[in-house]
This record gives sequence, C-alpha cells and structure tokens, in this order.
Amino acid sequence: MTNKLLTLLLLVATVFTTSCSNDDEGGITTTPPSSGGIIDPLVGGFNQPNRVYVDLSSGEQVAVSRDTWEIAVYNGSQNRVFLNNALLVSAAELEGITDITSVTEATTLTIPMTLNALDQTFTPTTVTVNTVAELMQGLPIGYTQYGDLDAGISFTDSKEGGLTGTAFNEISTTDGANNVYIVNLGNEVPTTNNGSLNTTGDARGFMKVRILTDGNTYTIQYAELTNTTDYSEITVTKDGSYNLTAVSLTDGQVVSTEPVSSNWDIDFGGVFSYYGLQGTLAAGLTYSDYTTHNTLGGVGLYEINVEDDSTPSYIDFTLANVSESSFVYNDRAVIGSGWRVVDFMTGETSVRENRYYIVKDTDGNIYKLRFTAVESETGERGYPQFQYELLAN
Repeated sequence: MTNKLLTLLLLVATVFTTSCSNDDEGGITTTPPSSGGIIDPLVGGFNQPNRVYVDLSSGEQVAVSRDTWEIAVYNGSQNRVFLNNALLVSAAELEGITDITSVTEATTLTIPMTLNALDQTFTPTTVTVNTVAELMQGLPIGYTQYGDLDAGISFTDSKEGGLTGTAFNEISTTDGANNVYIVNLGNEVPTTNNGSLNTTGDARGFMKVRILTDGNTYTIQYAELTNTTDYSEITVTKDGSYNLTAVSLTDGQVVSTEPVSSNWDIDFGGVFSYYGLQGTLAAGLTYSDYTTHNTLGGVGLYEINVEDDSTPSYIDFTLANVSESSFVYNDRAVIGSGWRVVDFMTGETSVRENRYYIVKDTDGNIYKLRFTAVESETGERGYPQFQYELLAN
C-alpha cells in the first residue's frame, strides 16, 4: 500500500451508510433529512490539504487529501476527462499526434500555437510555441500561464465545471481521433507552516497522456516524457453511481475520492485554480477557501446578497422567500471565494456577513446556509465553518 493511499484511508472522515431501516412490521422507513446544524469542514489548516465533500441531508462529510489524484474520468453518457483543479493540474493537447511513445520535450508541434501571456512585469504579450518544451513553459498555472480566452484556448477546466469546459476534448470511441496530451501534474501540498497561508509547494513535473474509450470503459495510457519505448495503462469502467472516477498517474491506480453523487452537495476544495480574468488581464488563477456545489450530481444553489431592508436576512429567510427559478445548476462556482474577504494589507480574512446561500439537493430538500468562520480561534486559515437550516423536504 502506498503512503498516499494510506493517507487517503486515514483521512476519510465519515463512511456513508444506507439511510433506511426495517420498521417493526418488516417494512422500510427512510431516515428524515437533517434539520440543520453547524459543520466544521476538515479542510486541514494553513496548507488546506483536504478536499471535503459535505452532504447536508445527513450532516456528514468526507475529507480526502487533495494530492491523491491528477485526472478523473466522467461516468455519464459523454466521455469526458476532468483535471484536479485543487492541485493546480493543467493539460494541453498535441494536435495530430497519436503515438505516445514518439513524444518528448523536443517534439515539434504539427501546428505552431500563438498564445497570450503576461511577462514578468505583468504586461500582456504573445508567444509562438513550436515545440513541446516551449509549450511546457506556459503550462503551469500562474499569472504567466499561456492561453487565449477569445479563441477558446485554455489549459485548465472552466471554473463553471461544465462538460464542455474541460481542457481535454471529449474522448472519441475512434482510437485514431484521440491525441496525446501533456499534463502538468500541479504542485505539492507544502508541509511547512510559516505562520500564514501556504498552499502551493514544489512543482510535481509533467507526464504525457493519451486516453481511449469504447463508451463504457476508459483506457488511460501514460508515461514520463523521457520514455520513448513503452507506456503504462490504467483501465477504468464507468460507474454511474459517481460523477467522476479519479486516477493517480503518479501511483498508477484508481483512487476513491468523491462519495456517491447523490451523497454530497458542497465541495470545500480549499484550493481552486483555472484560467480566467484577473481584472482585465487573462492569467492562470489560484484561490484558497474555495467552495463549489455538486452541479454534475444535480444540486442547485443560489446566493442571497443582503444590500438593503428589502432583502430578508438569513434569520428571517423562510420557505416563502425561495425562488425556484434562481437555483443555478450549471455553474459550480456560485459560492467560490465570495463568502470571505481578505485584507491584503494585514492578511486578515473574515466572513462576508451580508451573504448566504439557498441549496436544493437531489432529493428536493431545500436549505439555507451561511458561513460563520474562515479562520481558527488563533487566526489560522483553513478552518471554515457554516451554519445551515432545513426549509423544506
């Protein structure tokens, strides 16, 4: 057993169980949904090492080390691949190159790419990329990451989390249509506590990856860039009980991460990354304290921003105030990092007290939810807390 797998097993906070039991007459009784409470997601402190999946109707959470996987395959009808944005993983397709053994850093791209970038003075510029090595220079997520939003070129998955917003194109059932990708494996989770937030460690390197499918099973080919003789394979069969099945390229195995899709609503990823706008400039962006909801599993959510007396406070909000048309099912980042505010002069972080959220899970339970903490009592980031209350089921 690898150290990462052992860590994963130790970090699982709660095992989901079937929420029903036999009654005295031999029938089945369903456990009612939680009426609410206070939850402290086990994000893990200064380095925010865990992704935490919370199920509001049971009040349970599952915490998984965010460095246990790099890519995940989709278990729905489309053949999609997602990146671990909590680990700053990114990927670029090598157009027209299907032989994984032929790819090295010296490989010439079949079509040169002209991409946008920021130089060291944060001045917009363009670069022309001709080789894999040149492409790799702008693949890691950061302000100098390459891309072109106007042309739809991004080497990260979109923050919205939709099926068409993935860095990997949909995997074809025709093998010859599937190209090789260069995958940036992201960054280590640092272990040094320097007295402040510290979430991004050393770079984890690159791999070359090619993925095939027959529509029900994925075959993942992967190798180091220096390997020109062979490659390893991982086979993953779709399991419709889960949104995604995660894969560790560094350990060469399937990894258990997300709970069953109907058993979680909110994901406290701690760290979140994507390619987007920072003001008017496009760049690779990284956020801490980031929160998403389970759009792939059918969970809806919307934000309430209390700006004046015409908007009810969290305490006063009732079922009668719920707007069914406001639930968002196609953008997982409605909460994002907007629930907290950072004072960049002092480094102090606090909860935005004028915001709360309405959540509708896949069973139709409706909750209101507000954040009550972002730091520990000693001021350390990575200790979020929220309060929630059942409005209807």
